[in-house]
Amino acid sequence: MKRRSRRCEATVVALLALGLAAGLPGTWAQERKITVAASDLPEVIREAIQKAFPGDRILIIEKEVEGEDPGQYDVVIQSGDKQYEVEIAPDGRIIETKERAIAQGGTNTEAGKKWTDSFGQEACSFSSLGRNSYSILIPGHQLTLESPEEKVVITVLNETKMIGNVETRVVEEREEENGELKEVSRNFFATCREHGDVFYFGEEVDDYDQGKIVGHGGAWRADEPGSKAGILMPGTILLGARHYQEIAPNAMDRAEIIANDVTLATPAGIFHHCVRVEETSGLDPDEKCYKTYAPGIGLIQDEDLLLVSYRVAEREEKVAPRDLPPAVRRALRRHLAGGKVVEIEKEIVAGTVVYEAEIVRDGKEFDIRISATGEYLGTEPDDDVKDADDDQKED
Repeated sequence: MKRRSRRCEATVVALLALGLAAGLPGTWAQERKITVAASDLPEVIREAIQKAFPGDRILIIEKEVEGEDPGQYDVVIQSGDKQYEVEIAPDGRIIETKERAIAQGGTNTEAGKKWTDSFGQEACSFSSLGRNSYSILIPGHQLTLESPEEKVVITVLNETKMIGNVETRVVEEREEENGELKEVSRNFFATCREHGDVFYFGEEVDDYDQGKIVGHGGAWRADEPGSKAGILMPGTILLGARHYQEIAPNAMDRAEIIANDVTLATPAGIFHHCVRVEETSGLDPDEKCYKTYAPGIGLIQDEDLLLVSYRVAEREEKVAPRDLPPAVRRALRRHLAGGKVVEIEKEIVAGTVVYEAEIVRDGKEFDIRISATGEYLGTEPDDDVKDADDDQKED
């Protein structure tokens, strides 16, 4: 995850954050916008921006696809210590430019903000196998993100590592720059069964130059002195919530949930109901980046990197309760808590078997996940119910 700091000062960031920009007109609720990567901007739009704001930093690029002005580009630009909202017509004509209100003290000030650094993890029972809506720890799950210069491949390995007394899942990230391998990191995660939070326990890092390992910058472990685990992705998404992801002398990354219903278009497809995260550093106040996570997929945008392909390594089949292994049946009974089983699916993920029972309890639907050995992996809201609720809100 260290690679993020190298891209935090990228000149162009392609973002879509519904409701993020201030001062939008009252018709915003009827508008629909999609992200546009800077590399995909039409030449006439790119020239208009460069002419009006030469050398300045683009923060947000949105294209209106539905609403009063379809085809219009809305761009937020950082110029010195000021931000401007610029509306650009499809033909490159600048319709309006206005200064955007920002926090007193400039864009890099974090005065008054606090980030949660204590998570009560002593009350968690951890699993190296599991998932929440936006983070997946299932072996074989793989994401490939690319920009014009970089390529990052994230793979959940069929491998675990003990960090202190916690068994963590190893997630490998391989980064290439202009076709040359620059970094390989092995990140250590585990899911809190009780709350669905995905905790980050550290990483091993190999930095490469011309095919040779030249360093290990950014490596840390939660069981080392002065370090402890942070949260990569909470199980419950709360708009405006802030938390530390890494807590170590050399790693203090932190995240703020700045949007929770983003639509993002990537080369791998269009994703809805995404979460937008602003990441900063407790060690460097000038460091700031943006990432987007899609439900059921995970990371789909990291600064100018966009998802180009993904692999969800799982196979499902229906299972009758009487056909459950005894250990799974006993675990399910213990965690029903008065609920009624609707259906049970057996998932085979990279050779690992997981049983998912859909239950109804107090009028709400949940999924209980149990390993083939009877290990309770957690409970989460049923995805179909969430989608139906979201659709109803949109209607």
